[in-house]
Amino acid sequence: MKKLLIALLLLGSCKKPEPIEIITDDLTGRIYNDTTLTADRDWMLRGRVSIMPGYTLTIEPGTVIKGRSGTGANASCLIITNGAKINAVGTPQQPIIFTADVDDLPRSVRGLWGGLIILGDAIGSFPGQVDRVQIEGIPANDTVGLYGGNNPHHDAGILSYVSIRHGGSDIGEGNEINALTLGCVGDGTIVNNIEIMGNADDGIELFGGSVNVENLLVWGCADDFIDVDQGYGGNINNVLLVPDYVTNNVLELDGGEGSYNPMFSITNCRIEYHENNRMHFRAGANGNVTYTGNVNIVAEPGTNVLIDTLAVINESVFDWTYYKE
Repeated sequence: MKKLLIALLLLGSCKKPEPIEIITDDLTGRIYNDTTLTADRDWMLRGRVSIMPGYTLTIEPGTVIKGRSGTGANASCLIITNGAKINAVGTPQQPIIFTADVDDLPRSVRGLWGGLIILGDAIGSFPGQVDRVQIEGIPANDTVGLYGGNNPHHDAGILSYVSIRHGGSDIGEGNEINALTLGCVGDGTIVNNIEIMGNADDGIELFGGSVNVENLLVWGCADDFIDVDQGYGGNINNVLLVPDYVTNNVLELDGGEGSYNPMFSITNCRIEYHENNRMHFRAGANGNVTYTGNVNIVAEPGTNVLIDTLAVINESVFDWTYYKE
């Protein structure tokens, strides 16, 4: 345990400043027990931290989790492995924050740490009709990165009122970590009220699975804001996307890599104007997009994405976010 002492200057007083004790606990390696992260201290991810199958990570409202800066083998991230659960339920007044070891940074500061990866055994569509593969962003020799199965109602827990900032570090050969990766996560999992800011790779990427996402704000990311792959078949609803000059695509939509190719839907999505605004529909993409905003669409032959421009979002649900401060 590492303890940091910060002196608080009492304005208008000649008294000796009283120290405020801020405790930082380290999280490392593979965790084989139910664990609770409390809001009375900061928590530092040092390297890849994995909650192993059969165990639950609980995070109290108002808790701050920081990723140690680093790339390659030193990249920090949190992995909820296939069979583990996360119970991270913040509130509008006390959101849960995942960030770099220094947080008071502009959105242009990216790639300081990895991100949050949640894996499950819902259905994915992979080459060769296999039912399990290794998630991107994790080295191939680390088996905690396996995901996929045949359980569409897989339950990885709850992620609510969570802000993820300044992630996307490179683990090598251009393999960055998304801010939020959902690999074959099922519709028994609850994901809502999520803010993603300043990531060096995708904001959120969904590899297969059927999890639904509600109230999603992504801004200032450097690659794609929402990326759908490997037969994702859920719904993402009430979305605000705020692109930057480094943004690649606001939506990068793909279908299955095997024979399974369900329909996804992205509904009530507003895209703020930027000259780089682009949606990319790859061959095999199969779904519906309802959006509003000025955006270029690149559709490859073989895509099957129906679009509607009559989206209406409820922006007030994002009042708790860092973007609205």
